[in-house]
Amino acid sequence: MRPINDAHQVAIVTGASEGIGQAIAQSLLRSGYRVVLVSRNETKLKLAISSLGELVQHAWIYPADLTISSQVDQMVKAIIEREGRVDVVVNNLGQGLRRELVATTDQEWDHLVHINLTSAFYCCRAILPVMRTQKSGFIINIASRAGRHGEGQFAAYSALKHGLVGLTRAIADSEAEYGIKVNAVCPGLVATTTMLQKYPTLDHSNWNTPDEVSHAVLFLLSPAASPMNGQCLDLFRN
Repeated sequence: MRPINDAHQVAIVTGASEGIGQAIAQSLLRSGYRVVLVSRNETKLKLAISSLGELVQHAWIYPADLTISSQVDQMVKAIIEREGRVDVVVNNLGQGLRRELVATTDQEWDHLVHINLTSAFYCCRAILPVMRTQKSGFIINIASRAGRHGEGQFAAYSALKHGLVGLTRAIADSEAEYGIKVNAVCPGLVATTTMLQKYPTLDHSNWNTPDEVSHAVLFLLSPAASPMNGQCLDLFRN
């Protein structure tokens, strides 16, 4: 793929130790970005970065629990101290639960809120002052088909991805005057190793691939998407 970034801009990808996040990080690296891979699991992060080959010279890892605001603030501070700027944030951290609402426990709800919505809120809140100062930046939130249409079998997840879409649009509205663009990518179920192992009986013939999601991220960073702000790029198939 031909690089779309000739200025060695800096991107943060959360949930980057495997699956969708790892694919996004690799695509950004191939497109000329310096990339910080973020995840709570340091062991998996080290495995992810060790698989990058020659691209590893443009990447580094930062282990953090993004459901804790102080760790998010420290992460942004550390990245700015090392890189001097942040041009792209991809909020990819997320977790699904196949459960109807009546069967969802308080603990499951609270956990999913923190993973799917609070983490993105913390990351956006921490990075926006940096991007405002720069007068530029991209935030791309990885939402879901479940955030576009109600899905009763994934009730809590669907509600929270709707919230992430709403957060995307709200921030896009408030930050446009600072040259910051905020959009979302909404795939259907994605055929990651984890998902295939978790739901082996589901028909995955129409699932998205991690690479399809990463290509959507690159599109939103390209000149072709320059008019887009506060938009949701739907990838899901029927």
